[in-house]
Amino acid sequence: MAQRVEGREMYKDKVQKGRYFNAMLFYAMLYALCSMLICPMLYADTQSEFFRANTYYSKGKYDKAIKGYEAVLNLGFESGSLYYNLGNSYFKKGQLGEAILNYEKAMRLIPRDSDLKSNYEYARSLIKGGIIKPKTQWYRIAFDRIFSLFTIDELAFSLAVIFTIILLVILITVYISPIRKYEVGALSVLIIIFVLFFTALFEKVSVVGKEAVIIAEKTDAKFEPFDSATTHFTLYEGTKATIVLPKDSWYKIERSDKKTGWVKASDLEVF
Repeated sequence: MAQRVEGREMYKDKVQKGRYFNAMLFYAMLYALCSMLICPMLYADTQSEFFRANTYYSKGKYDKAIKGYEAVLNLGFESGSLYYNLGNSYFKKGQLGEAILNYEKAMRLIPRDSDLKSNYEYARSLIKGGIIKPKTQWYRIAFDRIFSLFTIDELAFSLAVIFTIILLVILITVYISPIRKYEVGALSVLIIIFVLFFTALFEKVSVVGKEAVIIAEKTDAKFEPFDSATTHFTLYEGTKATIVLPKDSWYKIERSDKKTGWVKASDLEVF
């Protein structure tokens, strides 16, 4: 009798597992079906909204163009061209800070676009007080100039390729003795390249969410996060800074010359 009860319980357990599996399969199929139907519709809506915003831009209706581009962003889509067009719209409206902010976002996605670089540099030349350029060694300038041409995804992919080549070189030299004498030289070059790409990737990733652009016409950087605190220096619209520490409605920021100060959060936008 006990054996029959145990068998009945095992049967119930199998039935429950079968129902659970069928439910999971049903929801997986439903999700796949919804993705096949909804995603193309969302993509079509995004495309039409993007082209509509482009039309508004070409007609000089920059407010409507901005709303259109931001509507596309709110749908969860982004691209270098989208941020570039949004930056152009803000620039036409005379909002230099917002323009540079969106150019910066575009630079992360399409860093080799010549039109973007030209507009970005021209917009930066309009910043009041000029651009503060810190004294930097020539090799650091060369490093930044070269690796600014790569996106984060491209650097990550390049690292994977270089690492694979290093493994292949090691394997080949194990089985082909005549080229073993080139192993040290080849590996040394590849490791140096790998380290350079890794450093560039680390630096780009480490500043994500820590860079900001001043969007107010001007703002005073204080010694302390209080309105009554003494002003250390003044930042103008479009100036880029690095976030050091957030506190309530203030950000401690670092200028390119390493000077730090507290700025109201409403006067800048982090990207």
